[in-house]
Amino acid sequence: MNKLSKYWLEEIVIGLDLCPFAKIPYEKGLVRFIESECTDFDEQRGIFLDEIELINESPDSEIATTLIAFTDDGQSFLDFNDFIGVCEEIIEDLELQEDFQLALFHPEYVFEKTQTNDRINFIGRSPFPVIHILRNADIERATKKSTDGESITIRNEKRLKALSEDEIKKIFHFLY
Repeated sequence: MNKLSKYWLEEIVIGLDLCPFAKIPYEKGLVRFIESECTDFDEQRGIFLDEIELINESPDSEIATTLIAFTDDGQSFLDFNDFIGVCEEIIEDLELQEDFQLALFHPEYVFEKTQTNDRINFIGRSPFPVIHILRNADIERATKKSTDGESITIRNEKRLKALSEDEIKKIFHFLY
């Protein structure tokens, strides 16, 4: 994992506790992090297909989750969001929608009905376009032990709003 990816995962996702379910699997070595420099749609689709098949064939005691970062991909957030739609169709075609769901991260991430610079958008901002393959069973177990997704989002928004502009620029230095 390159330095910037490691920083994002350890210092932002886990360090700011933006995903309360990430720390334990990461510390146990159950998070698979794939980086690819490819920019070709078909190659990226192939990488995703390989990963969804691998995680599906692997017990969660070996791979809890997979993150795929496309480190040289300069596509816009909207184009990457469309690509996620293609990946979701793959999951449906493989009849795995009961088993997996996807989250996306992107340097230009924007939640629907928000402004570009709204703090809540930093929850989904990463140095590169990233697909996160999550096991539904793990999400269900984690949410039973924790809070519901809406509460996590609200908590994250409050946490990010509490940071000064200088702190945001320092933490998310890869966006500036």
